[in-house]
Amino acid sequence: MFDPEAFFDLVDPNKNIIVAFSGGGDSSALLHFCYKLSLEKRFYSRLSAIHVNHSLNKNSDLWEDHCRKFCKDRSINFQSHVVDINPKKSGLESAARNARYSIFKTVLEKNDQLLMAHHADDVAETVLYRLLRGTGLDGLQGPVKKRTLGKGTLLRPWLGYSKSQLFEYLSFQNIDFVTDNTNFEVNQDRNFIRNEVLKTILSRWPNASTQIQKTADLVAKHKLAHDYLIVRQFGENIKGSKLERKFLLDLDEEICTEIIRFWIKANNLAMPNKKIIGEILKAFIFSNPSSKTRVNWSRADNDQKSAFLTFSDGDLILNEK
Repeated sequence: MFDPEAFFDLVDPNKNIIVAFSGGGDSSALLHFCYKLSLEKRFYSRLSAIHVNHSLNKNSDLWEDHCRKFCKDRSINFQSHVVDINPKKSGLESAARNARYSIFKTVLEKNDQLLMAHHADDVAETVLYRLLRGTGLDGLQGPVKKRTLGKGTLLRPWLGYSKSQLFEYLSFQNIDFVTDNTNFEVNQDRNFIRNEVLKTILSRWPNASTQIQKTADLVAKHKLAHDYLIVRQFGENIKGSKLERKFLLDLDEEICTEIIRFWIKANNLAMPNKKIIGEILKAFIFSNPSSKTRVNWSRADNDQKSAFLTFSDGDLILNEK
């Protein structure tokens, strides 16, 4: 059902494998699959699971107990962490995610691989959410398969599989898992997309999730080429937190916009939306900026650091808030 060879194209069997394990269906399928591979001696290092108890549900402790027993029954190393969530700044969903990833960053060591069970339906959900909220080329890539996290690496080996395929595996293997009923409440935007929008789309186009995932993957490849060409042609001008205005004035508006966006992303700061980009162009390119010129922006979910632009000695200066 799941191709081990495709799995090992991404996952290094010589490095530690840690499965992010909520106890839900998706992560239960992934952990069980890894467990079977370990029984077959396909891993040459340690398999373990990590659970984050968000303490947001009356059943949170029961879910943690379920995860612990699941791992104990299979002699899988298990660790759990309890976090306190403050939803006031960025909303409940984003705050829970930030707390979860903070734990992962702290725990991961150099040779650790954190595996997450995101699948094609998650990609479709993310892309649709970003489209409806407003996004650029970056947002259409969906979740990435591989990225650095803390001292280790985050991997998503199952982005090419649909949720129905994961649940078919759960049924075939007779695997017990927990269900968070709040996932079916549609007051949260992503839940609404998952349970109403995507469900309706899949009822008419059953392969929609995998098709959206393939498109997102194609966008990611185009973005990789896009970034490569920018670095190759303009790399010497895009370094650090300063960007020469004279260099930008010699570019067409569309290229200038892409350079500014690339520069901000390279500095690992929140990406400004289309409106803010327009304000940046108006203030720093189409007008004569001064030391008092300033444009601010942030992300509502606080997933990336807020920033602001100023001007000094002919340069645009990128500042972290």
